[in-house]
Amino acid sequence: MWQGKTIDGYLEAVAEQIKWKRARPVVTQELRQHLEDQRDAFAAEGQENPEQLAVEEMGDPVAIGAQLDGLHRPRPQWGLLMGTILLALLGTVLQLWLTATWENPNLDLNPLRTAAIFVLGCGALLLGYFLDDARLARHGRIIYAGALVAGVVAVALSPRIHGGAIYARYVTLCYPVVYALWVYTCRKKGWWGLVLAIGGGAPLAWICMRVPHMLGLLLLLVSGFALMLAAAWNDWFGVGKRKGVLLVATCGVLFAAVAWMVLFGFGYGVQRLQVFLYPEQDPMGMGYQACTIRDVLGASRWLGEGTWNSSLPFERMVPGCEADAFLTTIIYQLGWGPFLAIVLLFAGLMAWIGCRCLKHRSQLGKAMMMTVLVVLCGQALCSVAWNLGYALYASTFPLMAGNWNTVVNMGLIGVALSVLRGESIACDYGGEEKTWRPRYRLNIHLEKC
Repeated sequence: MWQGKTIDGYLEAVAEQIKWKRARPVVTQELRQHLEDQRDAFAAEGQENPEQLAVEEMGDPVAIGAQLDGLHRPRPQWGLLMGTILLALLGTVLQLWLTATWENPNLDLNPLRTAAIFVLGCGALLLGYFLDDARLARHGRIIYAGALVAGVVAVALSPRIHGGAIYARYVTLCYPVVYALWVYTCRKKGWWGLVLAIGGGAPLAWICMRVPHMLGLLLLLVSGFALMLAAAWNDWFGVGKRKGVLLVATCGVLFAAVAWMVLFGFGYGVQRLQVFLYPEQDPMGMGYQACTIRDVLGASRWLGEGTWNSSLPFERMVPGCEADAFLTTIIYQLGWGPFLAIVLLFAGLMAWIGCRCLKHRSQLGKAMMMTVLVVLCGQALCSVAWNLGYALYASTFPLMAGNWNTVVNMGLIGVALSVLRGESIACDYGGEEKTWRPRYRLNIHLEKC
């Protein structure tokens, strides 16, 4: 039984009725502010024992806690969870099926590893699903520092293929979410917070270039620019909407100009762009991948295996046919119909998450979900372009590759779903000032039916 007539005692009695631990601090904080407002209002009227009057007016804490417990429960995302798992399972089955008869010693094919990757991906999905976005935000600076250390260590120790640190690439795919947490920690800090938020992207971008992973850098820049525009538009930093948007847009233009000069100020960048547009200019060099894929697509059917005439088997002619060009494998061996079905299924999953993102109440939740969507959709767009013969940035299609990329992407989806799981207690943390509320009284009547 609740003893005493203090606010702390009342809140403790209410918290005992709330089963979801993650909801307790949110609910008790809201109740505390309401009770303190009522106490101050009674004190302003000259009432004796204003704190006791405030808690008595609220009613029985056990009954209040029971009702709040019913309102603040986790919202399971079974549909999105099952959709993600089934899509990843489809990718695993296709990997095992379509590559079962291949005989190419240069391909790193391992059925047991592919199956293990699916299991690890499901584990990463559930791990991300049960994370607390509020706790991540409260430790945003620590997570940011840890991500920098992980990136540097991965660059230094990861084995390299064609000059790129393999495992470091997977770390950089998480950087957009890390940057979202960093930006969120800079809220309500004025111009200094805005400068810190913008500058925080530089070390992450530097690590992406050291990997090097240009697709990871592109995803970081695009998601970071969109995030900063949204933050400035919502005046996260307290400098004014117009001033914040103007500064972010100016920095975006400057960064784009510098990136253009770095990428296309040298012969390699210009040559890469020319090959992207006209791969037939160098069919046996930089344009070989695109030309080969276009030849395969030209011999593919709507349903069924294609009729490509080649002196060597398919898996020996198409580089990366088990990874970056796996969509090409699907098109050639199964047809255009299954390829379009897979792309539409993934697009539907992303649209589903995107619609939920737009309706979410928390700015933190929206920021995290938006960055996850940019990372996943960016990879998908680059992969589709690559597998249609426009080879600019190589990327595996999310959930289809059966490698560590699948594990990372499923973990990111889990993080997005964790935001939706906590939708009933969605609110923003940090830098919030207590505001005076007019006195109001809350009466709850319980009747037996």
